[in-house]
Amino acid sequence: MARVNTAGIGALCVTLLSTTSAFADVTPEQVWDAWQKGYEAYGYQVLTGSTDRQGDTLNVSDVKLVNEMDDSSFTMTIPKIMLRDRGDGTVEATMAEKMTGEATADLPEEDPMRMDMVMTQTGTSVVVSGSPEDMIYDITSPSMTIEMDQKIGTDGETMPVKVWASIEDTTGRYEMKQGDSHDVASQVKSALVKFTASGADPETSGTFNMTGQIADVAYSGNFILPNGVAMEKLDQALNAGMNLDFKASYGAGSYEITADSKDGPVQMKSSSQSGSFDVKMAKDGMHYAGTGTKATMEMTSQKLPFPVSAAMDELDADFTIPVSALGDTQPYKAKIALKGLTLSDNVWSLFDPQGKLPRDPASLVIDLSGNATVTSDLFSPEAANMSVPPMKVDSANVDALQLTVAGADLRGNGAVEFDNAGPTPKPIGTLDFTLKGANALMDNLVAAGLVPQDQIMFGRMMLGLYAKPTGDDEMQSQVEFKDGGEVLVNGQRVQ
Repeated sequence: MARVNTAGIGALCVTLLSTTSAFADVTPEQVWDAWQKGYEAYGYQVLTGSTDRQGDTLNVSDVKLVNEMDDSSFTMTIPKIMLRDRGDGTVEATMAEKMTGEATADLPEEDPMRMDMVMTQTGTSVVVSGSPEDMIYDITSPSMTIEMDQKIGTDGETMPVKVWASIEDTTGRYEMKQGDSHDVASQVKSALVKFTASGADPETSGTFNMTGQIADVAYSGNFILPNGVAMEKLDQALNAGMNLDFKASYGAGSYEITADSKDGPVQMKSSSQSGSFDVKMAKDGMHYAGTGTKATMEMTSQKLPFPVSAAMDELDADFTIPVSALGDTQPYKAKIALKGLTLSDNVWSLFDPQGKLPRDPASLVIDLSGNATVTSDLFSPEAANMSVPPMKVDSANVDALQLTVAGADLRGNGAVEFDNAGPTPKPIGTLDFTLKGANALMDNLVAAGLVPQDQIMFGRMMLGLYAKPTGDDEMQSQVEFKDGGEVLVNGQRVQ
């Protein structure tokens, strides 16, 4: 639908920081000097129209921050920066109410993109204290808005998208330590974030509109970037010691999307109670974890006979991936858990109008861990040109496997190692599975008219061959992968 180039995203993040914090010391001149060095460390060229000291205030006019990388660029223009000496060893930094930005991307085999941005802030103030080696920025920003207008195509009319966002009642603190690296620690919270987006496709006459909001947004983090390291070369930055540790949480949120297409109008509404995410990145691996609670979704469309809705009690995701070629095997983790999934009765009635199937909440849990060997740094140019990721899986532990749906419950666990000597990896190990409610589910599928009796008989036969009864409608199976490629199920050879 819309794309924003890497330089634009990075510049936007840095610009947001600049509007709520400034790299500074104890005098206005030191503030401005440290600020310029800070942006240059993140790959920006700082251009200045003029600087003028009037009394206790240093005024810097017509500032441009320019980032160019490959076939993309970003330029932010700040009409005026005011740095006032408060007379007590601290500096107050304020900026012009409006700032503008422009991002462009002209990538091979893709339509060129241009994005114009306007940032408006009211009453934003930063008080800088501390020492040249350890500077602290206390932030107050009652209101900030961001407007983006993105167009794709040589004529600027292909898939135009407009985005607007407001951030209200922001307070927080940044602490920056200078030494062999830029070391920034932050704690920031905002009472409310609102956003809207709209777009159109002139070729199909399709349009969309989105509105939403998120309450109680808070984040904290630590970021270390060694001096002289370019963030754009991520593999080199990580090997040099770059480290990111970022945590965020949010409260109640909701959004609504309406779209018009050749197939008719579509409307979707969604809400959630709360959530969080955690991102870490360093030479020894990348980690992402996210949670969400009490999510709901409702959709109406001309293709559907009635509104459909779904809900989920909990989402839990946790991924750890090695990113550097260290020579030795490294740990990984991959977990996704969807708990308490429900569908509205009218959706169930589409395929089970007689109510033969249990409509209890469903759950899906896949929790894997193990070790893998990275053969080339994951973010290196060499890896980008490979057809498959430069990684070999050495072992896999099934820490948890669960599928609960329509009254049946399948669970599994186990561990396997992989022999990577040949052209294809060969597993060696054991997996154990338990299944409850399978016979009842098959009876209900027949009663509901969803599966013919003869197909169910085949299913029962296969369960009889590869599963052992352990109780009332309970079965278990053990799958063994032997050295040499032999596979056994409950002692019976199947390969």
